[in-house]
Amino acid sequence: MLGLNDDLSYDILWQAYQKEKQSNEIQLLPKTFYDDMKAFINDSFQNDTNEETKIQRQNAVRILNSLFERRKQKILIYAAYGKPLPSSTTQQEADIYEKVLKIIKSDISEGSVSGKKENTPLKSKLSIPEIILPSGNKIGPLEKEQIIEIKSKEDVNFLINNGICINI
Repeated sequence: MLGLNDDLSYDILWQAYQKEKQSNEIQLLPKTFYDDMKAFINDSFQNDTNEETKIQRQNAVRILNSLFERRKQKILIYAAYGKPLPSSTTQQEADIYEKVLKIIKSDISEGSVSGKKENTPLKSKLSIPEIILPSGNKIGPLEKEQIIEIKSKEDVNFLINNGICINI
């Protein structure tokens, strides 16, 4: 783990990025790593108008962003498999992990147990030939007052709004 006692430098950032690339596991970083690195980059490259220094600043920012992106990918994998994050992740990373878990859990609890959508019963107002619905599904031919069941809300709205069917 890179410690806070290490002097922040371009080399420390590069080493962190290389270690992250070489492993499938999230590497340990100080909790304040991103904030410390942003401050280092801003302080080190702030007033220098030298072209070489501008390029070093751009590279440092690019490496820091790439490191964060790589770690976000790993966080998504951790969340997908319900694996806890290492204790020494940054606050930004812990927030991402919690948000992803919340989304995953909400999808499970909001869905029906069987995973199937409820069908909506409709009665046809007209006799119609076979038609293609907005979802791409086909229905018909239908006889006048024939009862059908439709899964897609979009298809239900289409049939009702176009005067083809009514709710029952």
